[in-house]
Amino acid sequence: MDLRRRALELAFALSGFCALALQVVWQRVISIHSGVDLASSTTVVAAFMAGLGLGSALGGRLGERLSARAAVRTYGLATLGVALFALLSVPLFYDGVAHLGAWVDSTASSFVVHFLLLGVPTTLMGLSLPLLTKGVVRHLSDAPSTVGRLSAVNTFGAAAGAAVTTWLLLGNLGFQGTVWLLAGLDALAAGVVLVAFWGPLDEGRGESAAASAEPSTPSSPPWGWYALFALTGAVALGFEIVFFRVVDAIMRSNSYTFGHVLTLYLVLYATGAALGARWVRRTSEPGRAFLLAQLALALFALFGFLALVHMPETFGMKRLLSAYFATDGYLAGPALPTSGKAAARFLFAHLTGPLLIMGAPVLLMGVSFPLIMGAVARQGASVSGRVAGLQVANIAGNVLGSLVVGFVCLDVLGTMGTVKLLSAVLLALGGALVLRAQGRGRVAMGALLGVALGFWVGAPTNGQLWATLHSATEDRFTLVEERACVNAWVRQESGEEVLFLNATSQNGWPFDDFHVLIGLLPALLQDAPERALAVGLGAGSTAWGLLQDARLAQVRCVELCGGELGLLRALERRGAKEPTELLNDARARLEVGDGRKALLRDEQRYGVVTVDALRPNSAYSGSVYSLEFYELVKRRLKPGGIFSQWVPTGRVLNGVRRSFAHVVAVEIPGGRGRFLMGSDRPFVVDGAALLARFATRAEHFMPEQRARLQALFAGLVLEPVRAGEPAPELRAESFNTDLFPRDEYFLNDE
Repeated sequence: MDLRRRALELAFALSGFCALALQVVWQRVISIHSGVDLASSTTVVAAFMAGLGLGSALGGRLGERLSARAAVRTYGLATLGVALFALLSVPLFYDGVAHLGAWVDSTASSFVVHFLLLGVPTTLMGLSLPLLTKGVVRHLSDAPSTVGRLSAVNTFGAAAGAAVTTWLLLGNLGFQGTVWLLAGLDALAAGVVLVAFWGPLDEGRGESAAASAEPSTPSSPPWGWYALFALTGAVALGFEIVFFRVVDAIMRSNSYTFGHVLTLYLVLYATGAALGARWVRRTSEPGRAFLLAQLALALFALFGFLALVHMPETFGMKRLLSAYFATDGYLAGPALPTSGKAAARFLFAHLTGPLLIMGAPVLLMGVSFPLIMGAVARQGASVSGRVAGLQVANIAGNVLGSLVVGFVCLDVLGTMGTVKLLSAVLLALGGALVLRAQGRGRVAMGALLGVALGFWVGAPTNGQLWATLHSATEDRFTLVEERACVNAWVRQESGEEVLFLNATSQNGWPFDDFHVLIGLLPALLQDAPERALAVGLGAGSTAWGLLQDARLAQVRCVELCGGELGLLRALERRGAKEPTELLNDARARLEVGDGRKALLRDEQRYGVVTVDALRPNSAYSGSVYSLEFYELVKRRLKPGGIFSQWVPTGRVLNGVRRSFAHVVAVEIPGGRGRFLMGSDRPFVVDGAALLARFATRAEHFMPEQRARLQALFAGLVLEPVRAGEPAPELRAESFNTDLFPRDEYFLNDE
């Protein structure tokens, strides 16, 4: 049986690898058409988790009716079913969502659609742990440690799946190739299980041995423990959202962040589950130990934020960390650092910083599952049923926590307010633990609770946390935090306001020539532009540039980070000229939402479409730098309309050139940037007409900028980028596509 058990654990780790990796890829594919705004991504996650919960409930029912051998084989068949579904999944999710249109616009309908799409594979995934519990638990007393070990094995596999998929597979195989590989690995895991468990267990005694794990008399479900695990599951998922937000800022937000944080999270959780499996064997009161773990979780979560904000000054590390947080650019990616300073930044971004924030809390989350399993297993009934009940309760709590924190808490309370709320729930459980303790134990628990309450009272404010992460003092820092993004102005010594999104710098105010011209020039080049669409608001410079063509009747701007509007209002209150004009121009229609999704749903034709959105290695940026996106833009332009965008990479230039018959690149004098314009018609430059159109709004520009732009328009020459000629820095076949966003993962690949 030992050899079979090892084979089963290997297969369970491999299926965990595939399940997590498939979740990552499927969410990316679905988001291409359903959007990457919080409402869309949350409904996908909620639908995925609901499927897992349904599978867990069904697995518990099946586990009560099947023999040990049949339960393990059913798990193998379920894993094979996931593999077969995966083979067809990318066309289903990519083309299927594309044809559903308005059905994925509202939160409720989006949840139903995504649940139906994901229901089959996630239900099959959810069957796993209850069925394996029935197959391998020989005695009731072994259930908590055995289930804890299985959970750890599966979670370690999931951690490996997150790491390998993010850092290796997606950049080399794309979404479709990655899913095909994962389908093969899932089929291998299923084959191992079905072959290893083809015969009877324990030389023919498997079913009778398994029966000894089930009590002869039924007992009622431990609803109190289920409710408690649902509550702590909601808190745990809320903390996960917060941890990701903060670590994403530490890592300077890029496509590797999610996979990297998820890998660390799962490794910590799995390690905790393994430790909990050992602890539950040694404790006579697993329920009390579970409550103690929740109190310690709150204490360490609060300590991590206190340490991040206050310890640098206390221990003389302020200069070191200020230098780190002032560093801009890409701190995560496939390339290893080549200098000592770069290595220190790399280590802090990838390991030290994340572990400071989430190391101990996530470890304790993993410890908790075997402990609460030990509490409910002592109450008898079906072990597989108890495992399923706990999983369903925990998943229900996870869904609730993600919705409450994602849609309410971050908007209303901000990051630190959310941390304090979640911690308060666990501290209340700690209070219950103190009341239940006796003698010295009560004194010790009371002291621990007192320390945690002290951390709660002394926790940093939201402004202190985010000012630290932006290397700014609070008097030079303006924060607008909302569910989608952390938006901030950081005022420089020169007086310039620099926009930061999730702690990564973008552009700023006063508006620079480059971003203004991305909107202004394509409008001025046309005889009758009429309407314009700007994907991305940023600091507001491109949308404001469009509005400087008086002939435009409407300028629609769609921005994912709604807090940018709050930042512009803050500048308006200070008397900033251009932001005030932008916010009060009747022609401006400023919307919060996903830009590509807006283009998909909108049948209107535009004279100008601009994209001034994400850096090319930002997560989900592939959706606005792909060949398919440029074809979509082309369909939304009227004849002779112009598309404009900066040129971040050669692949982007290649993609635009393939979609548009005529493409030009515009260099801003003085090395201030380069952007491209594409159209279905040749570009004709009439300097006199440009200057005349510009003159109608020239008084809105600062004198120095007005003079620079007039000089540019007077001598403007647009050299076409010749069709069929590859961009000099990349091969001709190098493009970004929806299903293979290369720039996200290999920005400098040649």
